[in-house]
Amino acid sequence: MTDPANPAVDPGSLGTRIEDLTAALEAGTAPAGRLLGLPELPGDGVWVDTAGAAAVVGVPSQTITGWLNRDAPKALPFPTPLRILYRLYWPLADIEAWMAARPPR
Repeated sequence: MTDPANPAVDPGSLGTRIEDLTAALEAGTAPAGRLLGLPELPGDGVWVDTAGAAAVVGVPSQTITGWLNRDAPKALPFPTPLRILYRLYWPLADIEAWMAARPPR
């Protein structure tokens, strides 16, 4: 019996959502709504979670968590996130600044 309040999670859907978010970022149509419980950011600043950071950087979300666990990449470690209730969040501006400062690959 399925609970309509808690639908089953499709394990393949995260990859599709990341691809959709990446396409929306490239098109300039990514949703930028506020997240409840997070501090206000100055100006038009928005928060991104691990999936959002992965879409911005263009890597799988496991790469981001791996970087955080190893304090990597060594040349310019990934920005430190804000952790709230076991979830990680970054100001989008921090991710964009890191992307601009990182050495070319």
